[in-house]
Amino acid sequence: MEALKPLSEVQGVEAWALVGEDGFVLEAYRRPEVEVGDLLGGLGASVLATARAVAEELGKGPIEEVMVEYPEGPVLMVPTGKGPVLMVLLDQVASLGRVRIALKRVVPALLEELP
Repeated sequence: MEALKPLSEVQGVEAWALVGEDGFVLEAYRRPEVEVGDLLGGLGASVLATARAVAEELGKGPIEEVMVEYPEGPVLMVPTGKGPVLMVLLDQVASLGRVRIALKRVVPALLEELP
């Protein structure tokens, strides 16, 4: 998907994956030095399903973003509203603002490409 290519050039993005609701990776990118396991899609779908259940229970409305922080950098999960979820692996928390600004441009363009 053309809309996702600019995300690969954002400083701090180590990898990204567009994941279907079934957990299968539809499209992905990773820097050569970054190791990403085959289970990424399934794990992301599982985390997002749990977050949606919590949001429903709390009556907070739809999820805009889920972030899980790790010592080696956070992972963002952004629902597209059309099924697939965009997962973004960052190098460090300090990159979060820059990546979120990029997502404000990338996600609307992605929505135009999705069926």
